[in-house]
Amino acid sequence: MPVTIETALKRGVNRTVARNGLLLVGLLFVVSVLTEIVGLGVARWVTNRGVLPVGLPSPGGGMGPGMSREVGAALFAVPPAVGAVVSLLAGLATIVLTIGALRTFVGEETERLPTEHFTQNIVWPGLNFLVGTIVFAVIVGVGLVFLVVPGIFLLVALVFWTVSVAVEDENFVDGMRSSWALTRGHRLRLFGLGVAVVVVELVVSAVFGVGGLVDGVVGVVLVQFGSALTTVFTLATLAAAYDQLLALPAEEETVSAESERDTTAAA
Repeated sequence: MPVTIETALKRGVNRTVARNGLLLVGLLFVVSVLTEIVGLGVARWVTNRGVLPVGLPSPGGGMGPGMSREVGAALFAVPPAVGAVVSLLAGLATIVLTIGALRTFVGEETERLPTEHFTQNIVWPGLNFLVGTIVFAVIVGVGLVFLVVPGIFLLVALVFWTVSVAVEDENFVDGMRSSWALTRGHRLRLFGLGVAVVVVELVVSAVFGVGGLVDGVVGVVLVQFGSALTTVFTLATLAAAYDQLLALPAEEETVSAESERDTTAAA
């Protein structure tokens, strides 16, 4: 039985709107909003000090130093050094949340977020996640630059490396090898699943993207909530497809055993 796109999408949606899925949305939302607000604060700090020449785009968008709408909407000015520290901490928090989310979604828990998924054996997977993300981006990027098709093929074939690192405690190299083997024979359907996920993400982003037209914190909140929602949905769907692929060998063995038993009985 091949990977079922509809089943993976449905499970992804159900896991996203489950209690622990919504908790993850909330956590990612807080991290992303904090990062965005601090980023606007850094832009305001730079603009206030006249670092940006007149007519050049400011980090917050628009033209400086008359303060763009976004920079003017910043709640306070933030020194760049503070912004760099906050960005680093936010990046680390995002990695931990992503690993914990994958561990949770691969399991059957839908109510609580098991603390151990976010704390136990997190350093080694986190380091592999950090380095692996860079390597994965380079591999897929090179494939997309030279020819689009190889890039997409590599994206689909290696997509489950993150799950292997988070759930199976593999390093990112072994994770990519495991993903390559796991996706063999199912890559066309997985590509279709990926297209469906992107379509859902675009629809959600369009709905919440109206926040980009709103001044101040309200606009930031709307946009970042949509981003957190699509991130959790993507992780939940990825875990659902991973579970389907893992179940395939067991199903094939069961069918083979039943066929052998029927053949023996008939003889």
